[in-house]
Amino acid sequence: MKTLQALILASLAALVLSACSQQEQDDTREKAQSSLEQATEATQQAASDAADYTRETAERTGDFLSDSAITARVKTALFEADQVSAGNINVETINGHVVLSGVVATSEEAELAAQLAQGVEGVKSVENDIEVQE
Repeated sequence: MKTLQALILASLAALVLSACSQQEQDDTREKAQSSLEQATEATQQAASDAADYTRETAERTGDFLSDSAITARVKTALFEADQVSAGNINVETINGHVVLSGVVATSEEAELAAQLAQGVEGVKSVENDIEVQE
């Protein structure tokens, strides 16, 4: 009888341990699923952040290239005009806004330089800081 009781107790203990083990497995599975979901969210956020950063960098690079292109076009327009001493005029472009500086012989030459710059594609405004040599 004692053997039967021991056998029944052992069987019950095995059942309890098995149920406990199943619960532990379920808990572990839920924790793993939660961790996986958090990792997925973190990865998606990191990918989104990387895409935003790349887009912003590309836009800044595009602005720089665009400003450089505008500067080159303005300088070309100045050099092509016989009435302008293009070598004496500095051109800077920031976000499409052109700043002309330097020294020329006449106010008409300074004004023509500003008009030429304003006529270049992509120029939003022209600040004419060209000085007239007296």
